[in-house]
Amino acid sequence: MNTSIIAITFSLAIIGIFSSLSFAQELEDLDYSIRGGEVLDFEIDSETASLNILLDARARGELIITLPRYLIDSKIGSEDVAFDVFVRGLKLSSYDETITPYDRTVTIPFKRSQDELVVVGTHVFSQPPVVQNAPIQSIDQIVQSELDVEIPDGKAKLLIFSDTTWSGAFQSSNHDFTEISGQNDDDVLFGCDSTLGRQGVFGAKITKLTQDGYLKIIVIQNQKILSQGTTDAKFGEVLINGNCISTSNSAPAGGGCLIATATYGSELAPQVQQLRELRDNKLLQTKSGTLFMNSFNDFYYSFSPIIADYERENPLFKEAMKLGLTPLISSLSILNYVDMSSDSEVLGYGISLIMLNLGMYVGIPAAVVIGIRKKF
Repeated sequence: MNTSIIAITFSLAIIGIFSSLSFAQELEDLDYSIRGGEVLDFEIDSETASLNILLDARARGELIITLPRYLIDSKIGSEDVAFDVFVRGLKLSSYDETITPYDRTVTIPFKRSQDELVVVGTHVFSQPPVVQNAPIQSIDQIVQSELDVEIPDGKAKLLIFSDTTWSGAFQSSNHDFTEISGQNDDDVLFGCDSTLGRQGVFGAKITKLTQDGYLKIIVIQNQKILSQGTTDAKFGEVLINGNCISTSNSAPAGGGCLIATATYGSELAPQVQQLRELRDNKLLQTKSGTLFMNSFNDFYYSFSPIIADYERENPLFKEAMKLGLTPLISSLSILNYVDMSSDSEVLGYGISLIMLNLGMYVGIPAAVVIGIRKKF
């Protein structure tokens, strides 16, 4: 009998030792960043439901620490309430906090020689919760489930799949240039539809911010995949673009002027509106003009998102593009004052303008170069 009691007591002691080691490992693995000092140790006080943080504060700085809810939390009933944060015994009146269903990230400022921070909650746990192994969905399964969900008319969805951090931007004819960043999977709903007689277009460029991991982005609309790309290269980048599905059957096959919009800063700029009116009111009113625009769009949207994105990043390149586009837009303005109601007229004026622009962009520079070479 005594032997059994001793054996049970010994087993419980061993379990307690391993539990303590496991819990200590959880404290060591806390996710944090610090500026102006060094974290020396973490201690949990179950009696006061607090986390004590020992510092070597060498200068004014801040500690940003993510607290898993299974370790420490602060709630009244089911509602989150603020932690009480003390810096060397003085309670902070305010601090920044980011809350998710799984953890809470707090930013704690401190000054030089302040060696102890205390985060007080309503309860702490001595063991992390046991996570039930739920079936993991593959990317294909997630995409299929997204395709089964109806997206509102005039909207598309950007799906981002990753196991690391990423950053980038996206834009469409109906959605302004927007920078995004995050970690792991995410999705963004954005406007993409035909308006003012033109079909919407979109573009997205996302970059992986780490050497390891993967990144895959997909744009879906009307239960269809419009474009997708993937990379697992070091700091890899994915660029996709295409035409959104129009909710109007009568929308002509036009497109957004991405380069002109980036060059002149807005779709409402006079130069951009001039190009749009020429396309919608002249070219798309004839069969030959529509065929030309369809072929032109396939070529134009293969590179225009890249150029437009580079313009936003490089002001000098943007100014150079503005200088380069001005003669072209000036020559195209001629078409607003002529009758182009037939296919033959569209072809005639179109060929004439092509020859005119070849003369301006190729002929004149070539003549200048030849003249200089003759003199020297």
